[in-house]
Amino acid sequence: MKMENKSNLKDLLPVCSIVLVIGFSLNLIWENAQAPLYRGYNGFFGHFWTCLVASVIDALVLLLLYTLFAVLNRSLYWPLNVKPWQYGLLALFGGLLAVWFEKWALAGEQWAYTDEMPIVPVFDVGLLPFLQLLLLPGLTFYISATTAKLNLFRRR
Repeated sequence: MKMENKSNLKDLLPVCSIVLVIGFSLNLIWENAQAPLYRGYNGFFGHFWTCLVASVIDALVLLLLYTLFAVLNRSLYWPLNVKPWQYGLLALFGGLLAVWFEKWALAGEQWAYTDEMPIVPVFDVGLLPFLQLLLLPGLTFYISATTAKLNLFRRR
């Protein structure tokens, strides 16, 4: 990890924990907001557990992406020091991952969209799940790195 960012292995657990908590929270909100656009939706409380499980998986995927980019950037705090094109690359990774995952789930009949779900024409997947992995990783990572860095300075 980069020394000028003062990140080291003892920072790894707190940073990863923050990524998981923030990633889980943002995805839980998103999953519940888009849930009515899936077939079989039976109200907030009837669908909450499905959204909860999906959010745990989403948070773990975000942690994997965060770790990959941390290794590539040699810093746990990489979201605070990257160029805009790197956030673009992250969005591209997220978008491609969303397309792959949605295609897999739709083909395996894990879920189906209602007629109200907007569709991304080129990929033939739902717009909201596509935007979820396009936008939430960058937002999650920036908030997480900022929070972790602030907590690190308070400890020292």
